[in-house]
Amino acid sequence: MRPLTFSDDKDNEQAWLPTDPRSAADSFLEFVARHREAGSTSFCLEDEENEEALMFLFEVGALCRVKGWQDPRTEYRVVTSSDDHRAQATVFVRGGFSGLDAHGPWLPDVDSLLRARSDRLRQRAARTAPQDDEARDRRAEGLRSEFDKSVLRRTHPRELRRRLEVLTRSDGREPTTVAGVTHHGYGNGDTVNAWFTAEGRGLVVTFDHASPLNSTGDPRAQAALYDGVPADLLALVRDAPETGTTLNVPHPDGGTVVAATGVFTFAGPCAMADGLVMRLRDDGLGVEATGVGRLLEGFLTKEDFAPAAEQVAVPLDRDAVDRFCRIWADSGYNDRWDVHYVLFDSCTLQEAGETRGELLGLVRTLGLERVDAPPGAATGEVWVRTDPRIDAELERWS
Repeated sequence: MRPLTFSDDKDNEQAWLPTDPRSAADSFLEFVARHREAGSTSFCLEDEENEEALMFLFEVGALCRVKGWQDPRTEYRVVTSSDDHRAQATVFVRGGFSGLDAHGPWLPDVDSLLRARSDRLRQRAARTAPQDDEARDRRAEGLRSEFDKSVLRRTHPRELRRRLEVLTRSDGREPTTVAGVTHHGYGNGDTVNAWFTAEGRGLVVTFDHASPLNSTGDPRAQAALYDGVPADLLALVRDAPETGTTLNVPHPDGGTVVAATGVFTFAGPCAMADGLVMRLRDDGLGVEATGVGRLLEGFLTKEDFAPAAEQVAVPLDRDAVDRFCRIWADSGYNDRWDVHYVLFDSCTLQEAGETRGELLGLVRTLGLERVDAPPGAATGEVWVRTDPRIDAELERWS
């Protein structure tokens, strides 16, 4: 038996000696459990004397074994059961790198690992997937409901755009505006890209290379993630100029599309693309597989984020403000996250009447951002993004 070292991705470290009362495997697993609770996701069991290591990569559901420090031999294995971590740690402690030979299959590179993990997830989903359409619909609706509570959904697009601009500049890049469309992007390998029009319509795309949704090698699967995206927003990622944060991959109809593991539209209230929802449903995955939580939402919840620059408020037409507020008081409310004013809820065009036309004129006069009503909304409903100047006035009307 030889000395071993435990470490994690937050620079925590612990030495184990053969004279310790607890076994190396038990000590390492206790180290893993303790630091996982503190947010660590990667752990290393290292034999420095023999230049060997076994790594637990919880974020991607994999194990990695390493032989040699100078020119390392690195191989990967998909985690297939809850017992894998204990079993592999025990074998490594007993027999080192070569002792793991019979406990594979061990794969030569990350791409092979991702393909194997994706295949396993598909097989598992096929075994557990609902067999009837009603159950499949419930699963899809559950995913949409899950996303409706997400940080991205409840972040106002105005604040989202501000933070995306800060993140883009912090990454050493500059937002670019072409033909009224502004592109923000940050990251290296794992990226977030966003395009917003002058009218406020937008598309946010995440790309997590380790996600089981990574379909860069399957053009049809990649294109399918964008199903349901409005044509004007889809055009932003078709045959787009490649940037330092975008990866263009072939599209089955010709040309290219920006690689994505998460596709989020801002044509109406923020929503996942229909194609993304269907893929998550069919593969038995959750919203976290898109990478949006790790790559973006953490920055949206930071309270010490760079403060917004003070802007000179543009005076609004007083009569228009008063009339808008009166219509809101009579027929409107704010959605659950105070991101939208919802007016003429559940009303048809006929029921909303001429007042609806007047409201649309007021929205234009006041320079507010009207968005598409969500799927299933009544024909007369009007959704408008909230504005702090109007909010201040509405306090007198609520």
